[in-house]
Amino acid sequence: MHVEKTRRLLRRITLEMSLKPFTSLEPEAIERVCGEAIRQWLPLIGLSEAASVLLWTADGSEILEWDGDSGRELEWAKYIGFANEWTFSHITKGKDDPKTAIVYRDDPVAMTYADLRTIVGTLKRVATERYGLRLEVGATFDAGPEFAYSDFKYKRHPEINRAELGGSFVALKADYTVVCPWAKLNGDQTRYAAYPEGIPDGTPFGEFLGKQCSSFLPAMGFDYIWFSNGFALSYFPWTYLGANYNGSRLGIADQKELSAKVLSFWDCFKRECPEYRTEIRGTNFGTGMDLAKDGIPLRELYRRGYLEYPPPNSPWGALNYDFGLEMAGYLSRIAVLPGDIYPYRFYPNDPWFWQNPWTDLYDREPHDIYCPLSAARINEQGELEPPRIIELLTIDTERGELPEDTALEVSAHIRRALKDFPDAPGLLTWIYPFDELHEAAAAGSERAGDVFFHDWFARDAINEGLPLNTVISSEAFRRLTSADEDALRGTIAVSSTGWLEGDEARRIARFVQRGGKALLYGPVRDATLRKLLNLNAAPPLSGECELVVELPGDRVKGAAKEFPTLLHREDISSGGLGETCAEPPDPFTNVRAIARQGGESRAFALSRARPEWNGGIVAWIRGSLPYRDAGVTHLPVRQEGGYADTAALARSLLRDFGYAIRQEKRAAESPSALLFVSRKDNGFVLAGCKQDTSVKLSLRFPDGVPVPIGQTTEAGPGEAEYAANRTFRDECRVFVDQAEPSLVGCRELSAVPTDIKRFLHNLTTRKLTVSNLRNARIAIYPPLQALADGRVEVKLGERSLALAGARQGDKLVLGGLTGTIEITW
Repeated sequence: MHVEKTRRLLRRITLEMSLKPFTSLEPEAIERVCGEAIRQWLPLIGLSEAASVLLWTADGSEILEWDGDSGRELEWAKYIGFANEWTFSHITKGKDDPKTAIVYRDDPVAMTYADLRTIVGTLKRVATERYGLRLEVGATFDAGPEFAYSDFKYKRHPEINRAELGGSFVALKADYTVVCPWAKLNGDQTRYAAYPEGIPDGTPFGEFLGKQCSSFLPAMGFDYIWFSNGFALSYFPWTYLGANYNGSRLGIADQKELSAKVLSFWDCFKRECPEYRTEIRGTNFGTGMDLAKDGIPLRELYRRGYLEYPPPNSPWGALNYDFGLEMAGYLSRIAVLPGDIYPYRFYPNDPWFWQNPWTDLYDREPHDIYCPLSAARINEQGELEPPRIIELLTIDTERGELPEDTALEVSAHIRRALKDFPDAPGLLTWIYPFDELHEAAAAGSERAGDVFFHDWFARDAINEGLPLNTVISSEAFRRLTSADEDALRGTIAVSSTGWLEGDEARRIARFVQRGGKALLYGPVRDATLRKLLNLNAAPPLSGECELVVELPGDRVKGAAKEFPTLLHREDISSGGLGETCAEPPDPFTNVRAIARQGGESRAFALSRARPEWNGGIVAWIRGSLPYRDAGVTHLPVRQEGGYADTAALARSLLRDFGYAIRQEKRAAESPSALLFVSRKDNGFVLAGCKQDTSVKLSLRFPDGVPVPIGQTTEAGPGEAEYAANRTFRDECRVFVDQAEPSLVGCRELSAVPTDIKRFLHNLTTRKLTVSNLRNARIAIYPPLQALADGRVEVKLGERSLALAGARQGDKLVLGGLTGTIEITW
């Protein structure tokens, strides 16, 4: 069976797998496993030009230990649980601890390097001969201790598991240690393929790994190498802390030294292993987060040509449900690319531990498919670019199973998400200052708070339901708005204020004053921005403040949710609160939130729209991060005492742009629902997820209340409740505005030809009905081509409605409708 050479949405599909499915090393058995692994994922592979298998042999120690002897047995990841258990402080009973690694079956095979080479070769041959595929196989290296036992890392060379900076060792007091990429090896007399006489004392680890890879990769038949879990980017990437932030102090390291240390590894590695592509998983955090805590020089890695692809989205959301972090991190990574494509990674199974996310953590819910795949980047030509690489971590389970149901279910959702990928910006587009953040980080402690605040506030806002899922780099924004004043008019540009100074502040001001829409966050230091927002500078405040909010917010058990006291930390929140509203009062400025401390007041949120701006609107929220001083934790710890998370205000401010997005909760501590709105073929796609399924969404857009296809809602003068499932993804092409409430429903019916179209030999493709209208104004968003061709028909009962004059831009607007209408195109 060969894969059909049909439309190719993708450049590559990557199937990640361990060696556990290979329970026999007989050639027929190896071939059977290889064939089955590929066969199960053919529905996705068929969308791609090529495929690859990323083979998780062990933890990379098989590369470190390689001495050129193919007959030598290798240590491989045949365990469930934590290997090298003595390195973890949370494993207290050694081999008796239930978290300690055990072999995954009673009779795991004894694997040699020759067997590994056979498996790699068989994967490629089966792909070509049986399926007509061009297939690469990648090797993996992980810095941590958990996947397989490693004498090299933890017995022979433990010195590589600590980092030296500024003449002293970094002490994060982490739960365990990992390989530091810039470490230097102590000398030994062991034979290695690249060092047959042993390792000379003081050899840089990057040099050693590069030379070993140059021998190991071709000997085994590998085509590229993958650095996992943040390796080669920082010393310890697993916490939101780092060499530059210890949880209570930010800006404590020399940024130049940090960047130089990371680059020294890459320079050594690439010098010794220049011919093989290197791909990275990256950390669990965003670009700005990594810059703030560890000075990771991603821009320079791109400039030196060390990477072809950015790191993909983190799979961490499956484990901690922090999808705001995943989305903010993903958007930050795809804003600027080292090449021309970027990957998306999904986490269906886990070959090392007890969880298999698709069945155990996601409960077969596809929110971690539809939410990230609603995200898109806008390139410098103004086009939306989807991911061209899909990576699947992994296709086998901890028991070595290849579950076909998982392959079929996951493939169907990914195919649908790719088919319906956005072709226009969503409601909000994040202007990501990739270059400017790197320059601010290089400035050291002076700008560390700006860099830290930039990504973390966006993460918090997304977790509070801000529908942010489109990104554009600051450079692309400059080029587009210089060439086309109408660029990005269909979306709200979201930007931090930290990089908006001088020319950039004047550019965003012109964008708004010529009809654009912008939502800004952060301190306002530039005079142009202060004038745009009608603000003055004032002495900054920090610490406890009373927060007075004048926007309708979420509800708890039907009552308005109160905003508690704000505890503002100026170190991590880009300085103190230093803005006041200009006097005299401006009738075009709507002050939405004020922070008060003693007799002092500071502006915290507002919006402004002047008549001469031709519909342009700017809103601003100062923002604050509600994190307390903490020890070593994976994620920030919320302040105790019920202090406010002001990120929720960002969503409330959308009301001034015509978007009312409210949530109702049964308990104040219930996590907010995530919502993303993307555009496809002129329609709207509402996608998201609810960690607490009792949370309700109420929506109203500028055209009225959305009535998604297949939904019924009570349309009236205010917001309408949207009955969203735990994972939701609904298409909407109809908005209803009416004074008298009624239960309005939208359904899709069989698309039979109309009388007019039958004579034109032009069959209709879709039919929607909208029922129970009461003197309603309806906005309809058909496909643009159908709109341009005049193929849209609207009937009220048996009467066809005249559409002459109903078109307003990309929509049709009809008024005074009562009863049921049919819409066909």
